[in-house]
Order: sequence, then C-alpha cells, then structure tokens
Amino acid sequence: MTPLQRVAMGLVIVFGIAMFPAHPTPSWESYDALADPVGWALVLLGTKDLAGRHPQLTGAHRAAVVAGLVSVPLWFPQLNHEVSGAGAWAVQVPQGLACLLLCVGIGRLAAEQEPRDAYAAKRFGLLTYGFAVVLVLPALVEGGGLSGLGPAADLVKLVVVVAAVWFLFRVHRRTWLGGPGPLEVPAAGPGRPRDE
Repeated sequence: MTPLQRVAMGLVIVFGIAMFPAHPTPSWESYDALADPVGWALVLLGTKDLAGRHPQLTGAHRAAVVAGLVSVPLWFPQLNHEVSGAGAWAVQVPQGLACLLLCVGIGRLAAEQEPRDAYAAKRFGLLTYGFAVVLVLPALVEGGGLSGLGPAADLVKLVVVVAAVWFLFRVHRRTWLGGPGPLEVPAAGPGRPRDE
C-alpha cells in the first residue's frame, strides 16, 4: 500500500460515519463503527512516510498527530455528545488543518517536479482552497449567526473530502510521492491472450 493510499483510506474512515447500535437508549449513546482514531492511524502511517521523503510535509504529519489525539476521546459517546457549537468546530480544526497542509505540500511538490506535474499541482492547489473554506465555514455558521448556511457548509465539506480522497488515489502511483510508478499493462495483440 502506498503512502497516499493509506492517507486516502484513513480519510474515508475519519470522515465516514457508521453509527451503532441502530436505536440506542439514551439516544446519544451510539458509537461510530468507523472509529476516527483508526483512520488517523492510517493517515499517520502515510504522512510519516511522506514527511520522511519530503520535509515540507512534516507540518501535515504533525497536524495529523494532533487530530489523531483529539479523535480518541471524541469516539466515546459519553464525551462526544457534550461537544457542540464552537467547541465542535474547535475540535475539528486539527483534522481540517492536517488535510489543508497535506494538499499545500503535495501541490507545491508537484509544481517543483521536473517536468512539472501540472495535474497534481492544479488539483491539490484547488483542494487547498477547498479545505480553507471547509475550515472557515463552520465558524461563520456558528459564530457569525449564519445558521442557514449549515446544510451548504456540510455539502461543501462532503464535496471537498470526496475530491481529496479521489485525487489521492489518482496520484498515489507517483514515484516522487512514494508510489511504485506507472502501472504497466501489456497491450493485447497477436499471440497474446486477451482478457474477456
């Protein structure tokens, strides 16, 4: 598994939700089967390898460490249901910051490649802006009294996270990001069996 595959799968676990039991009593006593600390452990494995190759990504790794530590007590419903409003935004800042710093780092590294990796530079540059918006929108919704923007903020977050996971998987084979290089698929031709 490449470093970016670990990061992408970790983000799927972190941002995904699978609550159990279905009908808890009291209503707040449910757990997320996709435990965020497990997701952050995968992200940490990926970012540690990336930070070892590229010191520019050390900040993303450190922010992921903080996000992982914050996620441990929040997995338990006894504490999780107590956090709301500005407190909920504050505990989500490390995860947004980790994603933001990762996208900044990958985008800059892509621009520095010879030849320039325009695909990765553009996509991760846009994701940088996306995660910046994801970080700021909850503060506007909660602190700015713009509660009508709540559903729109959730939609923006969903789109940005799905795009981040998609593009992490799209570029995971890049050798400069710790990948194995391009996938070599032999062309079907005379004398070669063709998969049906």
